Amino acid sequence: MEENASPCGCACGNAEGKPEQDKDAMRFLIGSGVAMLAYGGSVVARRRPKWLPLWLAALVTWFTLCKYLICARCEYYGEACDFYYLGKFAAKMFERQPDRTLDTVGIVAEGGSVAVLQFLPAIAALGKWRMFFTFLALLGINQAAQLQICCRRCIQYSTDPWKRDTCPSYRLAQKLFESD
Repeated sequence: MEENASPCGCACGNAEGKPEQDKDAMRFLIGSGVAMLAYGGSVVARRRPKWLPLWLAALVTWFTLCKYLICARCEYYGEACDFYYLGKFAAKMFERQPDRTLDTVGIVAEGGSVAVLQFLPAIAALGKWRMFFTFLALLGINQAAQLQICCRRCIQYSTDPWKRDTCPSYRLAQKLFESD
């Protein structure tokens, strides 16, 4: 490893040397996430209103339990991190969990809540093709933005080994952006 290189492979020397995220990129990321969630929730509410409590429970789970199980354990806890700035959000709700790493419960909570948030609107929209493809387009834009904006920087600057070892998005971004 190069003398000035950090464990994350960048030449910044350490995680604190990470350049600040582009604010316009973050606005786009957050906007695409809000648009996908708002449209997805409205699809579920209009097409399958009985499913709305499940969808809302997944949303609450993602913003609470997942932030405790993942964000409170992250090296960027309390910071305006690259993942929707949620490091600051998590710090307002939970104490830091520095001695704990991502575990099966965190993976299941994140994966399950995200699956419900993303698949329930798509399933609810089946038969209404404009609604279905609009949701898929919003979902695709959000996922592409997340990989490009969050995950790309994570593989460049993160020093948390559990991200490299556990996060499927980290591995995907590594394959997509490895030559950068």
